[in-house]
Amino acid sequence: MAPVTATAYPYTGERDWPGDERALSRFLSGDVLGFEQIVRHYSTMVFSLAARLVGPTDAEDVVQETFLRAYHGLGNFRGESSLKTWLYAIALNRARARHGALGRLRAIFTPGRAREDDPFASLDDAADPGSTPEENAVLKERRTRLRAAIRELPEEFRAAVLLRDLEGLSYEEVAQVLSIPIGTVRSRLARGRALLREKLS
Repeated sequence: MAPVTATAYPYTGERDWPGDERALSRFLSGDVLGFEQIVRHYSTMVFSLAARLVGPTDAEDVVQETFLRAYHGLGNFRGESSLKTWLYAIALNRARARHGALGRLRAIFTPGRAREDDPFASLDDAADPGSTPEENAVLKERRTRLRAAIRELPEEFRAAVLLRDLEGLSYEEVAQVLSIPIGTVRSRLARGRALLREKLS
């Protein structure tokens, strides 16, 4: 399988996407182009989630691992969830595993050193050309505080907030990705958002 990155398979629009069922059927019938279509359609979304969890540098590896596992596991995909949430669940698990290993290594070799590849860099720090320098400075500070606050959330709340509020998944999709009831999703979101408000107040 060729290396997979968010830049290798840029999203090119709905006109190039045949839909989950057709792409999956094409791949399962032996045509690798079906899998390439899946990668092209979902790699940017998988990269976005991974970057928020482990940082943009390590996210490339998470994308690779996610689609490698998907490549070998699609034969057992039963459609009990959408292909999107199935891929998100794989990515979340791979990011968790990588984040844990990297965190232990960094604690040993770089104690106290701030990470250069901010896990929440996708909360874009780019200045708004329509705002004054003072307004942009305030906005940048707010984003920095938000990233720090999200990073400090307990993992179960952080995952729910990232998937719902930053990735834009529905409550049902978040429930599928995390393998929890929708009621639990709502309670984790409520608690996570409350903790964020406390940290940012």
